Amino acid sequence: MCNTTQQQQAVNSDASKELTALDVELKRVETQMRIAELQSTMDYNRSLAGQMQRQFETFQRMAKPLSESNFVPAAYKGNLGDCVIAVEIACRLNILPLTVMQNLCVVKGKPTWSAKFLIGCVNTCGRYSTLNYRFTIDGKVGEVSYKTWVKRDGKNTEVLKPFERPDLDNVVCVAYAIEKATGKELVSPPVSIRMAVGEGWYSKDGSKWPTMPELMLRYRAASYWVSTFAPEMAMGFRTTEEAQDIVDVDYEEINDNALPASTKPKPRPTTATMEDAKDRLRNRGTKTAGNEPVNQQPSIDMP
Repeated sequence: MCNTTQQQQAVNSDASKELTALDVELKRVETQMRIAELQSTMDYNRSLAGQMQRQFETFQRMAKPLSESNFVPAAYKGNLGDCVIAVEIACRLNILPLTVMQNLCVVKGKPTWSAKFLIGCVNTCGRYSTLNYRFTIDGKVGEVSYKTWVKRDGKNTEVLKPFERPDLDNVVCVAYAIEKATGKELVSPPVSIRMAVGEGWYSKDGSKWPTMPELMLRYRAASYWVSTFAPEMAMGFRTTEEAQDIVDVDYEEINDNALPASTKPKPRPTTATMEDAKDRLRNRGTKTAGNEPVNQQPSIDMP
């Protein structure tokens, strides 16, 4: 009896050892799989795609309460997508999202910065002195023809018209600032009333050039300065004042009937036409005159 009990205990002990070894192996495999998953996650997080995903999720969380706020401009109210873009731009420029929303305006479907915002960016970035302006008078505007657009047959057509005030003073403005690292004076390209007239800005409907010429000269000179010496501040966007001065010309859609015959696309053969051509090729040379074949040629099977 004692021997039987000892044998059963020995069997149970061996089974327990085997079960324990199996559990250890399973845990080891699970640990390896977990380590592999963590390594894969770390590799993805270090990749560009992983960083962009985490940034987007962060921007989205930040943009959601902004889109629900009553303090944001009306264009961003309830517009989560535009708020996400505003937050992303703010992070790139290292400024507050609300500042971007207040100064990023959409003109004719394109984002633009207000000139005041770019001037403030230059004055606060620390790389340059305060942006200043220099005015001179270069005679009179004189006889200048300016570009404008008139509606003809429902389309904008460019025409040239003479300026009605040739005796107007030609005020010239340049923006300048001192680069602190080098002490060099950085001067923008000049902007003048004659330029504004010739480009059609001065005579455009609703233009502020006739009523606020000094302010408009400052804004345009500052825009040129930023575009020349600090384009990263504008991120490739025009200023609102520049975009408002641009006139979009309507395009004319040309149909096939208006094209010359040499430029018209050749019609593609239909399926029925292709099948008829295959039948003619297969039956070519099968007609006979009496008992002799006429013009006998091998049939051709088209693919």
